[in-house]
Amino acid sequence: MKFGKAQIHDLPIRDITTLGAYADQLQLEYQTRNEPFPPAARLHIGEPDFRTPEHIRQAAIESLATEMQTYGAAAGRPWLRELLAEKIARVNGYRIQPTHTAIGMGGTGVIQATLLATVGPGDEVLLPDPCWPHYTLQLAACGATGVPYPLDPQNEWLPDLERMEQLITPRTRLLIINSPGNPTGTVFPQSMIQQLLEFASRHDLYLLSDECYDQMIFEGQHLSPASLLSTAEFEEGRVISAYTFSKTYAMTGWRLGYVAASTQMIKTITDVLNAGLTNVSTAIQRAGAAALTGPQECVAMMREAYRRRRDLAVSLLRDFDRYVYTPHGAFYVLIDIRQRNGEPRDGREFALELVRQCNITVTPGYSFGAAANDYVRVSLAADDKAVERGVREICRLANL
Repeated sequence: MKFGKAQIHDLPIRDITTLGAYADQLQLEYQTRNEPFPPAARLHIGEPDFRTPEHIRQAAIESLATEMQTYGAAAGRPWLRELLAEKIARVNGYRIQPTHTAIGMGGTGVIQATLLATVGPGDEVLLPDPCWPHYTLQLAACGATGVPYPLDPQNEWLPDLERMEQLITPRTRLLIINSPGNPTGTVFPQSMIQQLLEFASRHDLYLLSDECYDQMIFEGQHLSPASLLSTAEFEEGRVISAYTFSKTYAMTGWRLGYVAASTQMIKTITDVLNAGLTNVSTAIQRAGAAALTGPQECVAMMREAYRRRRDLAVSLLRDFDRYVYTPHGAFYVLIDIRQRNGEPRDGREFALELVRQCNITVTPGYSFGAAANDYVRVSLAADDKAVERGVREICRLANL
């Protein structure tokens, strides 16, 4: 039997989507039998619960009505790339030319293109533990191997540089960092970003900075590694930054992301994008332009809602004696579900029981890496009532 590449086929199934499907099936069964079942609270998916703002939607509609939807440049339309360079200067703190950017299908698409442009079979990539599970899938598609470096829950889920040094081998080619982080919500301070830059330089590594939550900051400041580089250092091509419209503007399904890198690195990434998708549609790019040039109150409104829900979750965790740390960005919180005596608890079984008893879905921490085995991830991209009920029930079940 043929089934394709084993390193892809044999990847473990993740529970981020399967638990949601199970919960929906269970709810339907209760409804079919006319039996009572608690209302649903879906806290497992990292997707904004807000509709894409009106002015963004209208820009796409207008483009479809008035413009030819033809092939375009693989790196994106020049007018959007100009706006991206302006946004990066305004938000991320470093100045580049529009030609230093390329547009792809979401943050996922530009990260995949970057990995295909930089690593391959036999190469090793340092990736955070816990982390967004797609990194593992993307590396498998490249033929490269992920080597997890643990984040420390006792130090607000920051990396330990000494432990990272021990993971370097002659095969190590690239370091992935993610701040604000998924699933932790951690925002790296400047000192940590500087140390990671020095680490990558010392070991001659590419540094891929996943900054898809760059405008979802509650305290402190998001710092792009590229903002600490001189123009000459940026042009060396070591640092590559990935961004997306998905989280900032509630545009997950639009699939619009972008990458910033040196002149020569962008050329390579653009070739990969060209091979894989040719170009992102003009209408979607017009929507992106409207997002960048239109009113930004929508971003502040969504960020404030996530901050309010973060505060609610943290307050409840303190009340139930389950507090570990405070996430300062993104819209997630990891909740420790170990037993009172410190004994571990099966995260998947805990999540299944939460569905069966309460019709609440969360993601078991092991889906993000071994360092989060004793946690579940709650997405704050749900309404306040769902977040409050979800955190209360998680704590109640964990405290039994």
